[in-house]
Amino acid sequence: MIKFFRKIRQKLLSENKFSKYLIYAIGEIILVMIGILLALQVNNWNEYRKQGQKEIVNLKAIKNDLQHDLNTEFIPGISYYSKKNKDLSRLRDFYLNKEIIPRDSLLKYFRNNWGEWHIILNKGAFENLKSTGIDIISNDSLRTKISSLYSNGYPEIENRVNIVKQFYDNEFGPILYDNIILYDSTHSHDDFDDLKNRKQIGNRIIQHYYLRTWLFERSELVKSKVELLIGDIDKEIERLDK
Repeated sequence: MIKFFRKIRQKLLSENKFSKYLIYAIGEIILVMIGILLALQVNNWNEYRKQGQKEIVNLKAIKNDLQHDLNTEFIPGISYYSKKNKDLSRLRDFYLNKEIIPRDSLLKYFRNNWGEWHIILNKGAFENLKSTGIDIISNDSLRTKISSLYSNGYPEIENRVNIVKQFYDNEFGPILYDNIILYDSTHSHDDFDDLKNRKQIGNRIIQHYYLRTWLFERSELVKSKVELLIGDIDKEIERLDK
């Protein structure tokens, strides 16, 4: 192609057709500029495509972490809190004189509140996204939702989980361990009355109930945000893949 253009230039010069040569030269410059612009456009398209692939990889990683948190932490954790607090609410009402619990049922409610769930959330994909640059997420709304969940929602859940766990470890668990024989099958009448009259047990039960409720309600809210965010990520991945 270069030889072809060179021959044309030489022919025009040899024939002293300067005006035609000038027009030709301008045309050749325009063709070169068009070629450069096309090359830049192709290069920009390739970079955009690579950026889009990186974005998809990061979004899929975020989605996988969220799905794992939903399946292994939020759903079973919320179910745990719900079941535990149903029994704890019976004990709370018992100590507030709002409910009568038979002696043979009292131990069951205490046993059912032995131990505590500790939600552990995955943030590895988000940390990788931050190191890559969160601006790689091109959708402004989606980027804000992801950042808000990991910067506000998750830390709040972790803080509440730690408060509940610390209260259980330092206050609620020890008083159960020190005052109740969990492996006993029943309580005598004297044991029953003794448990009923211990204000420190009742106070810790009531406080633990409200701390769990406080954590449970917030976990439900963040769980719904996780579910919505997973749906938003799926839509964005589908859009980027087109």
